[in-house]
Amino acid sequence: MEKISSRKNDNVRLLRSLFREKQTRDEKGLFAVEGDHLCGELSRADYRITLAAYTEKAAEKYPETVKLLAEKANAVLIITEELSEYISDTKSPQGLFAAAETKPFAISENARKIIVLDGVQDPGNVGTIIRTAEALGADGAVLLENCADILSPKTLRASMGSVFRFPVVNAAADALAEMLDGFAVYGAMLDKTANRLGKVTFPEKTVVVIGSEGAGISPKVAAMCGEKIYIPIQKAESLNAACAAALLMWELLK
Repeated sequence: MEKISSRKNDNVRLLRSLFREKQTRDEKGLFAVEGDHLCGELSRADYRITLAAYTEKAAEKYPETVKLLAEKANAVLIITEELSEYISDTKSPQGLFAAAETKPFAISENARKIIVLDGVQDPGNVGTIIRTAEALGADGAVLLENCADILSPKTLRASMGSVFRFPVVNAAADALAEMLDGFAVYGAMLDKTANRLGKVTFPEKTVVVIGSEGAGISPKVAAMCGEKIYIPIQKAESLNAACAAALLMWELLK
């Protein structure tokens, strides 16, 4: 176990880069989390943790999480408070960090209810939708290539650890039609021909597609939707993507 105070340390630089650069995450096949909750969730999940770092203050305040990290991580660093602030992606870091290897997920062949996100670019919305999908009992989610990175720090924080358990698959729009074979596909759209949410009986195998915050579902993906569905609202112009997704999933999964 090392005690580190230099910003030039390779592991310190790696952690900082994993929080800030998607390119680093992709090239290294790693992602990073911070804080007591996410480090604890990661430690209890089936991931290979390559690196853990924490301050002496964090070790005193979060002994259970630090113990889990120390048991699972290949390398462990004790860092200064200054380095904690340097590494962190948040304004008030808790002083716990971990890096883990990414791993592919697959949606089960027995899946019956799937969520597809098309162009949802806000990481907070993506993470919240994944968290809600797990909570309500969906079988998986597909993120098309124009969505926010599922392993970005903001997405991971918004998911509150659901990303570590819930099947999320990244896919290109061109491959979507084959993936959805055998499913009834509903697109959330403001359209005169759309069905009103609450008056739809969803088939056993159903996919609901949720579009971007501004532009909605792309034309290519919209063409794959056999049915359209809308959420009736009265005064506001529109709903936040995560809020709309929650309402749609509640009806789909209730």
